[in-house]
Amino acid sequence: MPIDGYEALMNANYDILKEIGSIGMGHASTALSQMLNMKVSITIPEVYALTYDAAAEYLRERKSGSYVVRIGLQGDSKGDIFQILDKDFVSKVIQFFFQTQIDGLDGLDGLYSSVLHEIGNITSGAYCNSLASMTGLFIDISIPSHCPDCDFLITAKKDAISPDFDIAGHVKKVFLIKNSFFFGADEVKSSFLFVPELETVKSILKKLKEYYGFQTSAAEPLLVF
Repeated sequence: MPIDGYEALMNANYDILKEIGSIGMGHASTALSQMLNMKVSITIPEVYALTYDAAAEYLRERKSGSYVVRIGLQGDSKGDIFQILDKDFVSKVIQFFFQTQIDGLDGLDGLYSSVLHEIGNITSGAYCNSLASMTGLFIDISIPSHCPDCDFLITAKKDAISPDFDIAGHVKKVFLIKNSFFFGADEVKSSFLFVPELETVKSILKKLKEYYGFQTSAAEPLLVF
């Protein structure tokens, strides 16, 4: 089917996007199980499209009760991933890893934060590896870092890619991927925002066309998240 806009792109490729996430999270659950020495399973991801303003608001609503890890994308795919680890998630990880409880997320010391950064590295890296294997793109990731002002960074990224619309009238968007993690029988939720640059979107769409036979119209080069 022709792909004439962002919404059509989402509809045509939704199963592929879920498959990329499912494969990546499968690898991540194996790595986390080994890291924590316990069974960790992850649900099939839910994929949503958000405007930059909605993404900033999503982060703003959660940052006081979450620990956000930022990971930069390099190579053929450029952009950022923001891993949003809710307090319950952080508490479970620290409890299982250090056999201790935390009262809150403020002032987590270097040892605790390094484990959270490694969690972000594992899950984001697994997603990027899955995306790379399904598109043939080379994707490298940066060293994870804590990003307490993530909502302002998303807004700055939006301002940097002004205007907010491409010439076909499609609002620029980012991906929100949501999962549930099961640490044994205990369920906690996590999510991350995938914020690719325009050239990365074009590259991913081009590879999906080549590998899976999707057709696009002349408007395709202007498709943007």
